[in-house]
Amino acid sequence: MKAETKYKGALKLSAIADSLGWITEFESSTESLNSKFGVSSIDKYYDWEKSVGGRFNGFIDRIKAGSYSDDTQLLLCVSRSIKPNGFIDNVYFSKKELPTWLLYSRGAGRTIKNAAQKIERKSANWNSNFFNFKAGEVTVDYRESGANGAAMRILPIALANFRDIEKIKREVFSNSIVTHGHSRAILGALLLAYAVDLILPISPEDFNPENFIIQIGQDFQKKFELSFLKEPTFASWIMEWNKGSKISFQEQYQKTLIETQEQLRLLYKGLTTKQSTNEILKQIGCVAKETKGSGISTVLAGIFLTCKFHKTPIDGILYAVNYLGSDTDSIAAFTGSLLGALHGQAIIPEKWKNVQDFEYLDKIANDLLSISEETYSKNDNNRNSSAKAFDLNKDIYELEDIVYFEPLGEGVISKIDRQQPLTKGKYNLIIDIDFKIGQSCRFNKLISGEMRKAQNEKEVISLIREKILNSKQDMIISEITKINNPELNEIVKLILKSLA
Repeated sequence: MKAETKYKGALKLSAIADSLGWITEFESSTESLNSKFGVSSIDKYYDWEKSVGGRFNGFIDRIKAGSYSDDTQLLLCVSRSIKPNGFIDNVYFSKKELPTWLLYSRGAGRTIKNAAQKIERKSANWNSNFFNFKAGEVTVDYRESGANGAAMRILPIALANFRDIEKIKREVFSNSIVTHGHSRAILGALLLAYAVDLILPISPEDFNPENFIIQIGQDFQKKFELSFLKEPTFASWIMEWNKGSKISFQEQYQKTLIETQEQLRLLYKGLTTKQSTNEILKQIGCVAKETKGSGISTVLAGIFLTCKFHKTPIDGILYAVNYLGSDTDSIAAFTGSLLGALHGQAIIPEKWKNVQDFEYLDKIANDLLSISEETYSKNDNNRNSSAKAFDLNKDIYELEDIVYFEPLGEGVISKIDRQQPLTKGKYNLIIDIDFKIGQSCRFNKLISGEMRKAQNEKEVISLIREKILNSKQDMIISEITKINNPELNEIVKLILKSLA
């Protein structure tokens, strides 16, 4: 099998699985799925919606079928941060990609969002982003951040540096510590990268699940040694980490190695005995409140489902998507990336190919393959002189405006929405942009002032079509009353008549 189809399979199935798993991430039962989608399990994309931004200043995010979440967004941020030699530009990632991602992030957790905010400090560098944040009544320290926000984005590093495991380890570690300081987050990212590198050259018919687990677990502690920590770049990070903790990072990492090795034994046992898949996933912490989003438990889940369903890969992805009560989008994305790396893109069902930015994922896969083969040449994303600088603080844009936003470049505004929250004197501005590079993003900003009305024919038609596509007939009248533009009345009547 050609490397190209495996690279495309890994990236596309990661994004596809993320999109499907995002739908189920906060669903607790099949009854809940039935009430919202009329099905007891998810196997295709749906339009859906969720509340974003809190009770007083929030808005309804109407999510188009096939949209992916922060897992894929951050993966793409990392992809653009990889240099032609395979090394990651962590200064660029931390100071450009990560802070601007906050403006279009979807479904992100508290740790990664706080890390992205804190890295904007002048005093913070990619290897010194020590911070803490409030989570209810609890203060969370960077050193305690062990979730999977690092693992979800490192697939491109593994693909760009295929078969150079020491380089992969160093680059994954360096990118992980921009946002996460606990060894569970870091080792989870390293473990996924290793698994991807291990599975890429294997043909589906030669894959042996028990041997795969054995290969990962063999000489595990030596395999995941961090010899590069002696470098000055990392030595300063270690010194700062250790100053703020009762135990050293090295001690914490060693404990996590032992813990993970024990869990790998559970996976092997699960493959060679009659234990149910649910039971194994439960044992490694996928549904417990304290560990369900852990970098270790979710990556191990992806590895186990890959092994369990290696002959029926679509079933493996759907198992992850519908494993309710777990971190479904991340587990599904890890499962999809590994099964895609094993089987290639040919297994992708037709109904899944309308995932968001399918063609851009194709391009990124080609770029990463070129980097791994040392044949990559970068094309600059030059700015059109007529493109407006995109500033989300200003409600000055119209549909089809050409705008420029670093680091994504030139794009066209495809949708504008404004929603009134409970707080008076403010409104939510939501703008969709299709970028020339191939990525599409939804930006949102809470604006102070009186909410601007729809101003022109294109905007009115866009509003009405959106409401109808979402089957919210009762909202159409509400939106029309906000237009307050007599010249457009006839247009509105004609559209409603044609759709009656």
